[in-house]
Amino acid sequence: MRIIIIASGEAYQNAAAWAAGTYVVHSELVTVLLPEREKVRPFLRRQSKALGFMIGRFPFRLISDQKFTSQLKCQAYHFAVSELKRNELVLFVDADTCCFRPILFREDILRSIRSGRIGLIPDIADHHFKAPTDCWYLTHKERLTYVNSGVVLASSASLALFDRFRQLSERPEFLHGPFNDQKVINFALGKFFHDKLLLLDKSYNWIGPPFSADAAIGHCAGGAGWLGSQRRKTIHEQVCADILAGKNLNLNEPQKTMKDGHRPGTA
Repeated sequence: MRIIIIASGEAYQNAAAWAAGTYVVHSELVTVLLPEREKVRPFLRRQSKALGFMIGRFPFRLISDQKFTSQLKCQAYHFAVSELKRNELVLFVDADTCCFRPILFREDILRSIRSGRIGLIPDIADHHFKAPTDCWYLTHKERLTYVNSGVVLASSASLALFDRFRQLSERPEFLHGPFNDQKVINFALGKFFHDKLLLLDKSYNWIGPPFSADAAIGHCAGGAGWLGSQRRKTIHEQVCADILAGKNLNLNEPQKTMKDGHRPGTA
């Protein structure tokens, strides 16, 4: 199974550099995927060489200055899935995630994913749009469980879904409003792919902190593209640094920071 982190810009390249290291501990095939013309930041390059994850490229075409993250991720999803071999799996994980233990799925889940379904985890809140006048409105019958896009499990058999995600992310009505690729994915699943969603256990995308001791993947979520200016950036860095240092984390307690926002040994 491939682990892919999509990133762009200094803040997200740096976050991806931290995150990728925690996945390398438990997986051999970890790639940080960048737009083909974007410069690799020094910290990402150093971490790649030191920890052994790859830096990949994908063709990116800016459609609008609005909703950059949505365009970025939906185009990268489509490219990466189109590159998969038959029955090969990919786990897309956000740059602000971290891996606490090996990522293992039951065989029945793997069969479902290889048949063309995609695996996501329910979000901590239902963000379906409730007003019929909203461009992204779904009727009650169309709405599925609202999922968080921080972790997505897929195979080459689901390429048609990712092609639709990419197309929607470029349409004018999806180039404004709240949320990014998550808005696109939830709308498309409810409107066009009602039988393709496979709900995964919360442990694969535990939104925190604090994080449960059962979590396989922790997610310092929030901010919709503004990681560099938020406290969660520092929290994410220190959790990743502790994982790489082999420390025993007390995952049920909120992570604490020093006054300068860092702990000894972190960048």
